[in-house]
Amino acid sequence: MATQQPTDLRTEYASNPLGIDEPAPDLRWQVETDRTGARQTAFRVLVASSEAKLDDDAADVWDTGKRESDRPAVTYDGPTLEAGTDYYWKVRVWDGETESEWSEPAMWGMGLAADDWEASWIRRPGEADGEFERGQFSYVRREFSLEGEVERARAYVAACHQYELSVNGRQVDRGQSFSYPDYHYYKTVDVTDALEAGENAVGGLFTWNGEGQGRPTAEPGFICQLHVELADGSERTVVTDENWQLREAEWDEDAPIRNGEIADPVEIIDGREVPFGWDEPGFDDADWDSAAVVGVHPTDPWERLITQEREVVGSWVEPESVTELESGSLVFDFGRVYSGLPVVNFEDGTEGHRVDMLAGYLLEEDGTVDDEEGTQWTDMRYGYVQREGRCTFIPFNYLGVRYFQIDDPGEDLGLEDVSLWALRNEVPDEHAATFDSSNETVDAVFELARHSVLYGSQEQFIDTPTREKGQFLMDAFNISRATNRAFDERTLTRQAVEEFVRSHYRYWEEEGRLNAVYPNGDGKRDIPDFTEAFAEWVWRYYRTSGDRGILETAYPVVQAVADYVDRNIDDETGLVTNLSGGEGGPYHEGIVDWPPEMRYGYDRDWPARTTVNVLGTSAFGRAADIAAELDRPDDEVEGYRERQETLEAAINEHLLVDGRYVDGCDAESASDHASQHANAFPLAFGLVPDEAVDEIADYVADQGMRMGPMMVPWLCEALETTDRIDTLVDLLTDAESDGWANILAQDGTFTWETWHCRSPELPDDHRKNRSESHAMGATVLVSIQRALLGVRFRDLEAAHVEIRPPASGLSSASGTVPTERGTVDVSWERAGDGALSVDVTVPWNTDGTVSLPVADGHATLTVDGDTVWTADGTEARPDGVVAVERGTDRVDVDVEPGRYQFVLE
Repeated sequence: MATQQPTDLRTEYASNPLGIDEPAPDLRWQVETDRTGARQTAFRVLVASSEAKLDDDAADVWDTGKRESDRPAVTYDGPTLEAGTDYYWKVRVWDGETESEWSEPAMWGMGLAADDWEASWIRRPGEADGEFERGQFSYVRREFSLEGEVERARAYVAACHQYELSVNGRQVDRGQSFSYPDYHYYKTVDVTDALEAGENAVGGLFTWNGEGQGRPTAEPGFICQLHVELADGSERTVVTDENWQLREAEWDEDAPIRNGEIADPVEIIDGREVPFGWDEPGFDDADWDSAAVVGVHPTDPWERLITQEREVVGSWVEPESVTELESGSLVFDFGRVYSGLPVVNFEDGTEGHRVDMLAGYLLEEDGTVDDEEGTQWTDMRYGYVQREGRCTFIPFNYLGVRYFQIDDPGEDLGLEDVSLWALRNEVPDEHAATFDSSNETVDAVFELARHSVLYGSQEQFIDTPTREKGQFLMDAFNISRATNRAFDERTLTRQAVEEFVRSHYRYWEEEGRLNAVYPNGDGKRDIPDFTEAFAEWVWRYYRTSGDRGILETAYPVVQAVADYVDRNIDDETGLVTNLSGGEGGPYHEGIVDWPPEMRYGYDRDWPARTTVNVLGTSAFGRAADIAAELDRPDDEVEGYRERQETLEAAINEHLLVDGRYVDGCDAESASDHASQHANAFPLAFGLVPDEAVDEIADYVADQGMRMGPMMVPWLCEALETTDRIDTLVDLLTDAESDGWANILAQDGTFTWETWHCRSPELPDDHRKNRSESHAMGATVLVSIQRALLGVRFRDLEAAHVEIRPPASGLSSASGTVPTERGTVDVSWERAGDGALSVDVTVPWNTDGTVSLPVADGHATLTVDGDTVWTADGTEARPDGVVAVERGTDRVDVDVEPGRYQFVLE
């Protein structure tokens, strides 16, 4: 039987990326098959300068030849790749002596080299003195003629901060470049189909917000270089320069900003000022200004342009209902909170009539949209001045939106007239991970988490789509964990890790730290706990993705972080003491959890804090792991491991008091408070002495939920690793106590910053300063996959997966988990008589271990109807079963790739 052809070809983790800078890109593939034992033993990759040359089976760029390998990936090591050039590739694989068909072709495009830029940065005239209007929107345009049919066309474009690129009346791209100007992003856009022989027009609408969270200090500017190849072999390049025309857009630049964090303006748009046809040939731009030229790139302040490999995409969401209030205002409900742009179509606008609008998460008692709670006092207003007749309101900057109120619309509006353009980071499949179980609340929590991390991922991992759109390190770590497992996401995580690496070199190279949020407008600001956790993030991402390049990039910073922790170890106790960082604010020496009410009384008044010390062991341990993976010298690896073990010993000596981990200590005494944080962290990181594990796990479990959404992943891992599955299910489903079920019970539709967002116990000003759209709490999705569905990764790139249904907690569960080698599909059910049936699909090229809980009365295990184990010791090996091992409470069956049905009776 022929091996099925490879599919899902990816270059640098993306499908057919148009612009990459990587000189040696990583190429990956999968094979979709459930044939028992199907695996790769060898591969061959061809790379060519055109798809036609691939068809000849004689690639003109690179041919790996047949290479013996079970890894479905290869790093390009052929001739030097040329900037601005497209490459095509395909792959075939072998399973033993069986050869597959060639895959369908894939491609990638190289970005521009530094000296390929001919375009200039342009902006409004009169801004040379450095006085820039915050929240400005500008149109730029250029017309040109092409003498012949277009064969290929690429636009290389960037703006500070955002842009929409249009060609011949059609928007072809939207980009965000919230980055420092000395390390700025640009995108490569295919505009082949948008251009035509004869007259053409290209233009951009770009905006500059000013500095804020996630928006560093910079200057307004726009750059575009359009390269066109014609069918006759000739080429044409159009660049931004003094020949481009510019005018202010229809946004009111005197509008207030929404808050002091993001600097987005309240969008008040005058529909009468829209320059219809501005991006089409023949438009009259005689009253526009000539764009001011800052200089040909590179020019101050833009020193470097790098390709932006992630993408923001949109989809339409229709409202579920509309309510008319006594005032005549209309309130539309989109069902749950999305990050996006509310859009209103008016059929019969009145010239000069202003329509005021308001977005929000909650309703007041009178049905109006609440303008304070849930959104942290962000000014969520909009304004639109109508023109005569048909007109459309559409803003530029996204916000979190559930309810949308329209005051005095001037006409009847129905559900068909209002919609939401929901924005999110592009992922391979937003429904790659699925989950369904015997408990509806657990299912609802999974969906809550999936939705939250999907829309908490924009141009970067965001704190919240309302007040702070910045990328906080710990938030990003949490969201990334979920997006990796839920959507098979890679590129946004890699970008985030690389950005925090750059934060170290920009601000902290001497101190060994990283920024708490990056990029950002307030410069050098750190949170010690976040810095400590960085190596854990890098390692977990690597284990999931196999992205060796990120290890090489991050390792010097991981080393610096380990040294930073080491410098803060007290000689007398051996503990991390008064960990430097977060000076002058609420982040001093570490935050434990966030917001403050989520510390649940953690005793922070000690120089050595337990949570800080446990994270310190992770910094050392992961430095050792990464060093070993990169084949660093043995003494380097052993040095980090020794530091880890020494710190673990000090923790157990000084902070483990009377069978509990206390919150902190000094050389003479220790806290008398033993928080859930202080005990869950050691369990999650595996440093509790064996004889103390059960007692401490019981102590943690008995406290219920006493950790916040930021640090709750460690609580979930503590319960998972100690097999307290019933407690985990209780945390997920208790609607009366703090947690996800309580959010759902209060009609929350996005994970919250704190379990207490609507708690009357919080002071009114605190409650209004808490966000109901924080994706950092959505890592529970990973815990559901691992502990309740039972899918765990044992090896790099999930080359070995474990399917481990829990012994209790649920009576059934089914779902899918994406991996680098394919999708793990699991369905298990426990019958009333105790019998357990499990259906499993282990992906191609993957080893599997199915670990089943054995209870009293279980006497027989069958696989696809064949008996493989009985209580009296009988064993057999049907097709696909490699080994069977019986433990005290489980039976483990090692299997090859394929689809299996297990029945334990």
